[in-house]
Amino acid sequence: MVHPLMLLRTGMGLSHPEYARLVADRHAGLGHGRMAARREKVSRWESGRIVPEYTAQLAMADIHDVPAEEVGRLGWPHWLYLAVGDGLLREEYCGGDGAVAVLRGSVHLAEAASPPELVLQGSALATQLTAAIVRANAPGHGQVRDGPPATVERLDWLSARIAVLEQQFTRTQVPPAALYAAAVAEHRLVVRLLATLGNDRSAGRRLFLLGARTGLLCAWVSNTLGEQARAERQTLAAMRAAAAAGDPVLVSEAMLLLALRHLDAGDPGDARLLVRAARTADPNRPADFAAASHAAEALALARAGEAARAARSLDRAAEAAVAHADAAEPGAGPDADTHRLMLFLARARVALDLGRPQEARRYVDVVSRILAVPRANGMSPHTGLFFLGVLDAHLALGEVDRAAAVVEQAVAITGALPPALALRYRERVTPFLHEPLVRRAADRLTEAGAV
Repeated sequence: MVHPLMLLRTGMGLSHPEYARLVADRHAGLGHGRMAARREKVSRWESGRIVPEYTAQLAMADIHDVPAEEVGRLGWPHWLYLAVGDGLLREEYCGGDGAVAVLRGSVHLAEAASPPELVLQGSALATQLTAAIVRANAPGHGQVRDGPPATVERLDWLSARIAVLEQQFTRTQVPPAALYAAAVAEHRLVVRLLATLGNDRSAGRRLFLLGARTGLLCAWVSNTLGEQARAERQTLAAMRAAAAAGDPVLVSEAMLLLALRHLDAGDPGDARLLVRAARTADPNRPADFAAASHAAEALALARAGEAARAARSLDRAAEAAVAHADAAEPGAGPDADTHRLMLFLARARVALDLGRPQEARRYVDVVSRILAVPRANGMSPHTGLFFLGVLDAHLALGEVDRAAAVVEQAVAITGALPPALALRYRERVTPFLHEPLVRRAADRLTEAGAV
């Protein structure tokens, strides 16, 4: 596995001697004194054989624009991931060491600014999907390390806590920001155990599975918070961990979540590629997964102008949703209302993409009625995103007054939209601020402390 320092050095186009000289010069320039500029030092840092002196790390942090306080807080080599950014995610290697590295990097995604563009697209995306599918369906995975073992009891408690968090994605009384803090805390713990504990193959596989689960939790909550760029990066890390564990179920879940991101910001061809990959990774997924994958496929087909095929995919999504509702146990996974909301919003978006505004309005009205009904057991953490879909539809239909009412309703029901999600609302309505109702709705976003 490539060391993050090697990624940074080669990204600057520097040889070992050139990088050693740069670090020595910056070390002196920061007032830390002279240090030998030997290429062997850099080579040993990158091989993991030695840890650089603290002042040398400060010089490197200054070179790579990482705050000095992060060096002390995160330690070597963890602070390097703040500078590496997406480099590790673009690597094609899907082995255990690579999965640990990207999971380490994903821990710091909440602290590092990430650009809005997608990390992987086109052929690079296809290559990683193929590697993940192959790895996930090959038996016998798991990291083997020397050192103090992870006890079964500790892993069982970790799994139980993560399961409780996963249940919050049905309905919850907890604000998404609090869910995210809890998910990140569990993710940090799993990654630390992966990096430090000794394991046999079985315990190593369990830790990778836990890392994939917490990574996907972080990604799902990031999505509900409106942090789509962060969600994509967390999903890619989770996919690598699931592949390293040899778990096709979690690999396919990650691929479907990536497909939704590409529908928002990428190419519909890539979104369809991800849906096909998700089905290939695990052809035996249950009906709720089939419903979501067919809906995603319909959206991609509609964006490509393939109306007949989009309609067939929507029909398959509806059939799968009914099958899931008939077979689902109470409290197991997203409830019937959540699936109905997702399907109606998908139908509305497909209708809009195909130039059928009246059809879209019918589905959006149903979504609005469902969202208006309070639930004693809490709301879906995706409620803010559902309202955003309704807002987009009304604006596309030219219904500015109704769009303003949606913003007011979203703030009233959620209490306060997360800042990044509220910013997306604000961006949607900014062109219409000359309308009094829209301006008042935008003011509500500000009053609620969202933007």
